[in-house]
Amino acid sequence: MIIALTGYMATGKTAVGKVLADLTGFDFVDLDDFIEAFTGISSAAIIRKYGERSLRVWENKALSELLMERDDLVLALGGGTITEAFNLHLLKNYALLVFLDTPFTKIIARLKEVRGDRPMLIMKNGKLDERAVEAHYRKRLPLYEQAHVRFINEENDPSEAAKRLLEQLKKQSYV
Repeated sequence: MIIALTGYMATGKTAVGKVLADLTGFDFVDLDDFIEAFTGISSAAIIRKYGERSLRVWENKALSELLMERDDLVLALGGGTITEAFNLHLLKNYALLVFLDTPFTKIIARLKEVRGDRPMLIMKNGKLDERAVEAHYRKRLPLYEQAHVRFINEENDPSEAAKRLLEQLKKQSYV
């Protein structure tokens, strides 16, 4: 089984995914890290140098490999991975796609504290453009809602979120 975590930036896909992998005994892969290991360039650098579309192509190649050749895997996707129709199709057909639905207020708070390189982060005059971020989030929301499972992530602690997610997956007979 492959459990693929989707959701907007700063929803906790990587942090929750690592703990979930530990709890299940599955391997953990962050799609951005997998792409960087293969290409030698970060996802952020791919976007800056070649554009977002190039990243989506690399994501598709990586997903094709991971979904066809791996099992017992927790996979943290990029926030925009499912915006590519073929990526969404692959994930819906070859993985258990889980939407980490984190309240938007938590997303904004986390993005304000962001550490790391997020080229898709919308800034205005050196500050997070909350209205533009919300519009971007709302545009993607219908795609996230196509996931097999919706997990309401109100936890601040990734360990607690992963435990609750695993309980939900067990109750719904996914694991």
